[in-house]
Amino acid sequence: MSEEVIKRVNRALSHIWRFVTEVKDDIGKISLRDLIDEGGINPYMVAALSITNVEDVAKLFIYKRVERSLTTKFGNAIEAFLRDLLGGVKGEKHYGCTTKKLKWICWWDIVIDKEFEEGGKKYRGIVIAVRSGPADIDKDVAEKFVDHIKEAEKNGYRPYIVFTYGKKVFGVADTTLRNYGLDPKRYLLIGREFYKQFLNDENVYEYIINAITETFKDVQINLINLIEDKVKRIAEDLKRRYGSDVSKLLKEVT
Repeated sequence: MSEEVIKRVNRALSHIWRFVTEVKDDIGKISLRDLIDEGGINPYMVAALSITNVEDVAKLFIYKRVERSLTTKFGNAIEAFLRDLLGGVKGEKHYGCTTKKLKWICWWDIVIDKEFEEGGKKYRGIVIAVRSGPADIDKDVAEKFVDHIKEAEKNGYRPYIVFTYGKKVFGVADTTLRNYGLDPKRYLLIGREFYKQFLNDENVYEYIINAITETFKDVQINLINLIEDKVKRIAEDLKRRYGSDVSKLLKEVT
């Protein structure tokens, strides 16, 4: 692996650090009001699952809340990480979107302006859509990908849909592209294939995982402790307000 790639990875780790910091802050801000007054818990779900103690209500609420925050914020973080790693810009910040008002380019997560030729065709650059894993893709989403792929190529850009982890693309994405006359192998990259395609080294994946693990191992332990502490605090608040009467809690949340 080249020194330049190592420098890029280490520089881009700042986005992962920001993610960890933001999640810690979000956990600290969670309050009983979020659960009671802002629809933080689904009373139908609690009743259906026969949850009868406030500790389990607090645990369900906190873990659901944190999972949503983790998913959203890490998606943003990994997108920014890959964008810096490749030296690209976000579509909505690209001059084609901000100045020329080209709506098609605004949609893409990463835009790299670089003229090149592939298969006898000249391209003005590369556009990339970043998705977490292939399981997130249904038929409607896959069909939208098809529209964006065709529009990018019409405007002279080479499009890719990148799944940051996984070993294979689920059938729906593969089948949908084929149904529209597109070769999935040309447009879909998953896991290590991404690093091999753009950095010419699939071992970059191991380096990134090791770098994240080593850099944030202490923070990750603290994050779990924060979650457990918050569960205890919310459970204590619920007990002070409702005692052990979960049914009273469920009647008040709506």
